[in-house]
This record gives sequence, structure tokens and C-alpha cells, in this order.
Amino acid sequence: MHRRIWTITSALVLMLGASFVLFHKVTSIGVTAEPLKSSQVNKSVIQTHTPTIFMPGWATSANSFNAMIGYMQGERTAGKVMRINVDFFGRIHVIGRLKKTDINPLIQVTFDRNLGNSYQPQAKWLNQILMLLKRRYHVNEYNAVGHSWGGSAMVTQLIRYGNDERLPKLHKMVLLSAPVDESIDRPKDVLPSGKPKRSSHSYRQLIAARNNLWANSQAQIFNVYGSANGEDTDNSVPIVQAQALRYLVHDIVPQYHEILMKNTNHHQIHTTIRSYKLVTNLLFGKPGSKP
Repeated sequence: MHRRIWTITSALVLMLGASFVLFHKVTSIGVTAEPLKSSQVNKSVIQTHTPTIFMPGWATSANSFNAMIGYMQGERTAGKVMRINVDFFGRIHVIGRLKKTDINPLIQVTFDRNLGNSYQPQAKWLNQILMLLKRRYHVNEYNAVGHSWGGSAMVTQLIRYGNDERLPKLHKMVLLSAPVDESIDRPKDVLPSGKPKRSSHSYRQLIAARNNLWANSQAQIFNVYGSANGEDTDNSVPIVQAQALRYLVHDIVPQYHEILMKNTNHHQIHTTIRSYKLVTNLLFGKPGSKP
């Protein structure tokens, strides 16, 4: 009897394990790469060779930005050229090719291990990816788009490690509902200076390392957050958690901007036509165009 129970239990464990692996295999498959040709570029956008990296949030992978990237390719404003996958053991795999002549090239980052209780591993992996891009593909500057914890990982990498000379410089960063200090929930939790009255351990680490931002003080940072049903939250991330970035960058990064998307929840902020158009314009809009 005990042997039979053990056999059934083992079979269930194997089935769950196989399902887990299959889930990650499926969610790690990105939208098809379609490099953009000069003759195809939509006239409403600029043409640049700066690659844009897309960072998914918690428990998501390629599915987080497949639709947005697909929209950009369909509108001929940008083209995916590469997917970089970090496997369950932290090994980096490059699928595709980045060329110096690529126009508005997009790089989709995916993680097989994306169900942890912290985004710190993703921040370190992103740091390795950026080093690889500079070393192997001679990338000197980059854009980055991140949703939720993907954006949190981007902020952490930028502030804690971004002064490393082995890294490319940040050109533009677009954050979509990225919590920067998850210890606060309401506006009254913040001092008039913008500093949270209480801080998480990870936020205190960012405060201690904020001088590293001088290495990327020329960057443009767009902090986009949502308000669902007129509330001070997108039903997942309170606005003040995203606004906590302001205190960290206010006197170092002059081109820091906050954008409130009304009637937008945590999912909609990266999965609607309105958000696709906003991100496209922030990254590739011609001077004078409105987000």
C-alpha cells in the first residue's frame, strides 16, 4: 500500500514537473523576428540604431510583450532582431542577430526562472546581458522597457551597477507600473521631500548607490503608472510605489518624467493599443510629437 502511494505521488511530481517545464518552454517563445528595412519605416518615427530591450514582469516571459512588439512591427515603427533567454540555471542564450545597420531594433528578454520572491536575480542577469551586448555586438547605448517587476529589475540594475564601464549607456527607459519601494501604499507614507517615511531593504540599497546614476545622468526616464477606477493604484501597484523613483533621480537625471494613465489597471498598462502607442512615441517619436 505504501509503495503504491509512493508510486502515485512520484508520478504526480513528475507530471507537475513536466507541466512546469512545458509552461516555461511555451511562455519563452517570443514573437517572430522581423528586422525593419529602411524603405519600410513608418514616416511618423525617427530612425535609430539603438537597440531597445524588453523586460517582462513576474510570472511572465515572452507573453508579456509579444503583443506590443507585434504592434510595433505591424506599424513598421520598429523590428525585433533578437531574443535573449536566461535559462533556469542562469545561462544566457542568444537567438537571432543584432547588426549595426538595424533600424529601431528590438530585443526581447525572456526568463525560464521567473516565479521567485525577488527581482534581484533578474537585475543581475540584465547586467550580464548588457555586458554581453557591449562586448559582443559593440552596443554603446540602449533603450529599455519594463513592466512591473521587470521595470523594478531595470531600475535596480541601473542604480546599483550602471556605473560599470563595461556597460553601454542608457538612452531611454520606459517603466510601466514598476514598484520601486514596496513598503509604502499611500501618499501619506511619503515625506514632502519625496523620500518614503519607511523603506524596504532593497530601496535603502538604491539610496546608498544613487550616486552611480551620474554615469547615466544624460538618460531620459519615463515613469508610467496607472490609476484604476480613479484610485491611487492600478489594482496591483500603488502609485506611490512607482513614484518612489522620483526621490532617487530628482537631482541627478534632469530628463525624468512621470506619466499617469487614467482608467488603466496593471494588466492594461502593457497590453492595450493606448499603451502601445505611448511606448512607441516615447521611444521613437519625432521631436515635438506628443505621447
